[in-house]
Amino acid sequence: MNVLEDEVEDQWRWFKGCLGALDGTFIQIRVPFEYKPRYKTRKGEITTNVLGVCDKNLNFTYVLPGWEGSATDGRVLRDAIVRTNGLKIPEGNYYLCDGGYTNGNGFLSPYRGYRYWLRDWQGDNPPPRCREELFNMKHARARNVIERAFGLLKEHWGILRNSSWYSLKVHNRIISACCLMHNFIRREMEVDPLNIDMEEQVEYQHDNINVVESSQEWTTWRDELAQSMWNASLNN
Repeated sequence: MNVLEDEVEDQWRWFKGCLGALDGTFIQIRVPFEYKPRYKTRKGEITTNVLGVCDKNLNFTYVLPGWEGSATDGRVLRDAIVRTNGLKIPEGNYYLCDGGYTNGNGFLSPYRGYRYWLRDWQGDNPPPRCREELFNMKHARARNVIERAFGLLKEHWGILRNSSWYSLKVHNRIISACCLMHNFIRREMEVDPLNIDMEEQVEYQHDNINVVESSQEWTTWRDELAQSMWNASLNN
């Protein structure tokens, strides 16, 4: 196993059963004037809110474009779960997601109210002060794959960085096509120069889950996982 594989393995070793990560991203579009209020984000941009799901190797495994920019990430995810050909998560598996999503069966989010992104605790960077901060740091390192996947996607395809004159329906198909080509590049190119640049910039048929809701059982499991991480750090 080479150094890179060692780093990937260490990044994910706490998250057994994890399939990857998911998040939403905004892509600018043009819509008829009467639709603009629905597609306007809090920053005033006219966009579609795209749900992206990727595996540990930055390949997109599910993409849902088309939702209005004003839609919350949680609402888009709930729609993806209930669609006939939507996002399928076998029981016992899950995805990492950020604090904007519910921590529940199939979706592991960070602790709210604690520092979320922490670099290695060296130099001027203080170490985690509790199990929740340590969990959030390790969670963020692993979940970063979806941010990198989105970054590569937009770097490769300029049409996703600016709004085009295509209709919304066509633009959604373009988004999906770009994701497919992204996967093709990941599969066929031994080295993607953009991926190297991004790594330097980055800080660091079963029963399926068909509902997105909070779960006390899931919260307890997260607490136990965080405690295991904390205990391991104290023993090192």
